[in-house]
Amino acid sequence: MLYGVSYYPEHKTPEDLEHDLELLIQSGINTVRMGEFAWCRWEPKEGEFHFEWMDPVVERLGKAGIRTIICTPTACPPAWMIEKHPDILYTDNRGVVRPFGGRRHYCYNNPAYREYSRIIAEKLGEHYGANPYVAGFQIDNEPAQEGTGRCHCARCNVKFQNYLKNKYGTIEEFNRRSGGIFWSQEYTGFHQINIPVNTIEAGAMESIKNYYENPTVRLEFERFASDCQIEYQNIQEEALRKYTSYPVTTNATGLATNSIDYYKSTKTLDRYAFDLYPEMRDAEISSFPYAFARGVKDGAPFWVLEFNSGGGHRFGGSGRRQPNPGALKLAVLQSYAQGADMMLHFQFRTFPFGAEQLNYAIVDMDGVPRRRYYEMQETAALLKKLAPYQPAKFANEVAILLDYDVHWALRIKPVNDPEYHYLNFAEKVYRLLEAQGIGADVVSYDADLYKYKTVILPSAIVLPGRYRDKLKDYVARGGHLMATFLTSVKNEDNVGYTETLPAGLTDLFGVTVEEVEPIFSNNRANVKLTLGAEEMTARDRDWCDLLGGEADMIGVYTDSYKAGSGIVSAHTYGQGRAYYMGAGLEDEALRELLGYICDGASVERNPFPPVDRVQVSRRVMEDGSSLYYLLNFSGREVEIPLDRVYTDCVKDAQVDGSISIPAVGFAVLRETV
Repeated sequence: MLYGVSYYPEHKTPEDLEHDLELLIQSGINTVRMGEFAWCRWEPKEGEFHFEWMDPVVERLGKAGIRTIICTPTACPPAWMIEKHPDILYTDNRGVVRPFGGRRHYCYNNPAYREYSRIIAEKLGEHYGANPYVAGFQIDNEPAQEGTGRCHCARCNVKFQNYLKNKYGTIEEFNRRSGGIFWSQEYTGFHQINIPVNTIEAGAMESIKNYYENPTVRLEFERFASDCQIEYQNIQEEALRKYTSYPVTTNATGLATNSIDYYKSTKTLDRYAFDLYPEMRDAEISSFPYAFARGVKDGAPFWVLEFNSGGGHRFGGSGRRQPNPGALKLAVLQSYAQGADMMLHFQFRTFPFGAEQLNYAIVDMDGVPRRRYYEMQETAALLKKLAPYQPAKFANEVAILLDYDVHWALRIKPVNDPEYHYLNFAEKVYRLLEAQGIGADVVSYDADLYKYKTVILPSAIVLPGRYRDKLKDYVARGGHLMATFLTSVKNEDNVGYTETLPAGLTDLFGVTVEEVEPIFSNNRANVKLTLGAEEMTARDRDWCDLLGGEADMIGVYTDSYKAGSGIVSAHTYGQGRAYYMGAGLEDEALRELLGYICDGASVERNPFPPVDRVQVSRRVMEDGSSLYYLLNFSGREVEIPLDRVYTDCVKDAQVDGSISIPAVGFAVLRETV
């Protein structure tokens, strides 16, 4: 595993640089990431390129066994460029132009900026593309971060109009498919359609309150802007590939923080990579982002290019708590267990200046190594010891399906906001499976479903016909599918189906949606679940699709006017089984329902009794033996009973009966075969 830190040699005096390089070499890490904010050093004047400040650092570290991720610096266009081309600057949804003085102040569609970006990427590729001390390249930095992914400048407006024209062909077709007759919004030409005023972009301010725009236009703009980001990224990728065979990627942030479709954006990249900053003080780190990361490129290893390193000050104010002793090591091992083959802390040494001054780092501003540094050193040694187990594969039998159109549609027209969020609900499903020893992958609608025994489809409110057919085929061939409320409500134009819901799938699930409503605190009702021989009661939440139809109703309302009506169904279709959960359920009931469905599909569970906040990840070695990572986030020592003899891969010893795992500790166990 590639393990290390972000480092900024351009900030350092010669004395500080020498001091830091010695600490880096002694730390045992094998990777650094450099250059993403240094355009004014790479190209201090237009067409004048300098590498002499970076070359000795790359070589010195490389000779000591530490390779470098070289970043293109395009997140921070330099002052000379903005002075010459002020039209490069980004315009937000309020019409405010971002001035020079921060970062990410560029329009990703600006032709001049795209050309400057191509040139600097090509120059970096030409200079470092065959350097033996380079491990790969990162394009830009956190594309669309901090509200910069939805430019509203005049150039973007015209490009959006052309995008719609190319997609719909005629304005009459657009009017028909978008329902333009509503509120007299039929157009006579694409030039009349403007970028939506309001935006779902994270951190953006609403431009006009209570201004409700056409949902088709809103969704198309999300797709358009995401595609433009990908287009801009690919310009740099193509420039780099002329000169290098090293991996090329960029760093995402969150699953959908920046509203880029990562399933599309990483198709030509060598890795999916992302940044993650979890709380590490007395906290369990969710493995859901890692499951998503694995699924972006069909199970391929992924990179974490920025990861939390400590506490103290914070970029946007307030602060971040220091991790418990051992928490850094546990977090890094978790990423390794979940499929990462690179993990880099942000950052090595605290910045004394700039907007990120005083931020968290492995080493404080004074350069004195303390407990975080020594823990990083221990972690590097641990990863070397575990290297033989890195090739182990995942063999999860459950998949959770995610889709960006669904995410965008449910942010454009929210359902029971803020109680219900699509991605939060998907994560809850994942964690409730994990809590009972069931591993899950998180994949796109285009993934191969047939390798999974059970597939979970959360709130697929936008569901084109091709995916409806795919789900039917999956179940007909023996799969077990659970869909939830808000399934197949709208088509790919973000327009509601006029057939009975779930549209096109009533035969698959054996149900019809009779009526719908959000579930608030004042209209919650009780549900009885019959799960085989077991019965339990629960309260509904989030949303209600009240069900009728021929399916077996394994969940029925017991009070309110809904008493006796179905809310959870099960239906045989072909060789498989299709379940529909018409309302959200309390966690305990949802966990039991998920377990019941997985057991019905003969999904294998981990062999250890579940312990709260102890995560278990299963991998499979080439000889077929299972490898288990047991990660203790509970804050207390736990004793785990064992069903057989295992090899403790850290202690190189056999263990039988039970194993004790300390607070903020872990074990790596391999089946003895």
